[in-house]
Amino acid sequence: MKKGLAYLRLMRPLNLFQGAIALLVTGTLMKPFPSWGLLGLAVVIVWSYTGAGNALNDYYDAEIDKINRPNRPIPRGLIPRNNARTFAVFLFGLGSLSVIPILKIDLLVIMGIAMLLLIMYSVYFKVRPFWGNFVVSLILGMAFLFAASIYGDIRKGISPFFLAFGFNFIREIVKDIQDMEGDRTQGARTIPLKYGVTAARNIIFFLTFLLMIGALLPFFMDIYGKYYLLTLLVAVELPLIYFIFSLFRDSSAINCGRLSGLLKADIFFGLLAIFLGRF
Repeated sequence: MKKGLAYLRLMRPLNLFQGAIALLVTGTLMKPFPSWGLLGLAVVIVWSYTGAGNALNDYYDAEIDKINRPNRPIPRGLIPRNNARTFAVFLFGLGSLSVIPILKIDLLVIMGIAMLLLIMYSVYFKVRPFWGNFVVSLILGMAFLFAASIYGDIRKGISPFFLAFGFNFIREIVKDIQDMEGDRTQGARTIPLKYGVTAARNIIFFLTFLLMIGALLPFFMDIYGKYYLLTLLVAVELPLIYFIFSLFRDSSAINCGRLSGLLKADIFFGLLAIFLGRF
């Protein structure tokens, strides 16, 4: 039981929950709502790929996590490092086999790109300033394109893709500030380590400003209705304003960790805004 929970933690339950919500929200944008069997199949595939990416990331980050994330399964000795890699291969295989009954060209392209990016992120992009942040955000946003594709209309996933991409891009840079101590010991070249915390904060401010402006566009383009705008302003834009002021006032690892959690929670409110925007 304890070992099983350790492998579940390796997959990151909160990320799995976020993936399931992404699939469900995307389903509500479809007419008609996809069958529960199709939704369940999509959950299996997304959870498999998400878990595989996280397990592979922990495999390569084993030394860094001893400093930055000592409570993760590998640093705590709950899972041998090589077992994490084997588990990642198993999950990639499970997700790939699960799509066979509904395989089509756009799904094959999206999943192929997702697998390549998940592997290359851990192996190559993670320690590259900007590109590591960009790639992981792209991967997370692609869950919406995948969901919309599997449900039959990839266009419905475009707006959620950009919202998720923007939030996660900002959050990844915040996490880089939080993780500077451990990243420095391993020679990682993240944005704050290469260009400084001030430059990283300025980039975050610019990206947050773009996100706040860009998130308004679906309303003014008549893609989503008034409930989208109301939810967006109250539950997304206001927390982002607070986030910026708090980050510039206190860029410590503790506060960055707290703000990273705020951004992750705010993504769910963004998804709620998209859901309510249908009415």
